[in-house]
Amino acid sequence: CSTNALTEEGELYNIDGNGSRVAPMIYGPKQVILVTGINKIVKNIEEAEKRVRNYAAPIDAKRLGKETPCTTLGYCVDCKSPNRICNDFTIIRGQFIKDRIKVIIVGKQLGY
Repeated sequence: CSTNALTEEGELYNIDGNGSRVAPMIYGPKQVILVTGINKIVKNIEEAEKRVRNYAAPIDAKRLGKETPCTTLGYCVDCKSPNRICNDFTIIRGQFIKDRIKVIIVGKQLGY
């Protein structure tokens, strides 16, 4: 699995359509391993939200064949479309279980 954005402080920022990808990051498996490229590293949460809403989410919505404003415009307009993939927003800053989430940063661009 991967994350939509990783801040320089180690925060994980994700947007999901129905929570099936982000829920296990928060609770469930004993171990979560995320593999991410350097293209997903951002300065802070504000940059993470911009990156995901205006870059990653429109590309993913298009890949999924969703008919939403962002697939046409290429950026988020905070639509209320029933086809939107931006329903669940999560920020993970830590876990009670030490080392439960491991992030592997690959020194190249991976995904979007």
